[in-house]
Amino acid sequence: MVAPPPGPPGAPPPGAPPPPDAGPPGFLIADVWPWLAALGILAVAALLVWLFVFHDRGHKGKVVPAVVGLQQQQAVAKLTGNGINVKVIIGPSARPKGIVASQIPGGGSRIAKGQTVTLHVSNGHALQQTTTAATTTQATTTSATTTSQQATVAVPNVTGQDMSSAAGQIEAAGFVAETDPGSGTTAGNVTAQDPAGGAQAAAGSTVRLSVAVGSNRPAVSVPNVVGQKGAGARAALLQAKLTAKTLYKKGPAKDVGVVLSESPTGSQPAYTQITLTVGS
Repeated sequence: MVAPPPGPPGAPPPGAPPPPDAGPPGFLIADVWPWLAALGILAVAALLVWLFVFHDRGHKGKVVPAVVGLQQQQAVAKLTGNGINVKVIIGPSARPKGIVASQIPGGGSRIAKGQTVTLHVSNGHALQQTTTAATTTQATTTSATTTSQQATVAVPNVTGQDMSSAAGQIEAAGFVAETDPGSGTTAGNVTAQDPAGGAQAAAGSTVRLSVAVGSNRPAVSVPNVVGQKGAGARAALLQAKLTAKTLYKKGPAKDVGVVLSESPTGSQPAYTQITLTVGS
């Protein structure tokens, strides 16, 4: 019997069983694809969580347009056109009459739904005017002297109006409204004012409004206005059917215009005068 010829090197001997199936080339890649797909899904889910939860937290609310330097009507139209509430306060400024001198919050800020942007609009009068004069003679030289003089503004006539509306007009004209409890039949109405309507007074000075308290004075709760700006604090007290007086106390720059304390507090009869101490 003739032996079969030898096969090529490395080949199994004749008659040996075939080796087990080792699988087609690339089987490792086929096994990895499900894991890569799972990792991709996890990455997309993490990105969506960041976009809709963490990233969005600091980007809620409307962006406030910058309107400083615009005419009042243009500025109001630009803000209201973006769905933003606007409050206008007219007062002394070095800018021309009718121009927005400042805004709170500033341009580029984000505000919550329903929050109001306050515009300070110039009434055409600078708060202070400075005059310098120098006189020179043949024998001596007189040094320059400087004097400061506050601009005067016409006081609005608010007698007979509701105290909140009346005080708002006084403050918008550049004054500080002081509301004093007084006699009268229609509770909450202004019965007298000092200075009188139409008179000229220094911008930033106090205009006193006498308010009728009526015969029925139910107890009201005094709102906590410490930390607020003076004008906003006075408005909050008037809305609560309380009157307000403002005193000033020297302090650090950060406290200028801010209510430092109020008295009395708690529950008080309607139209009780609350004294606010404001930093200056």
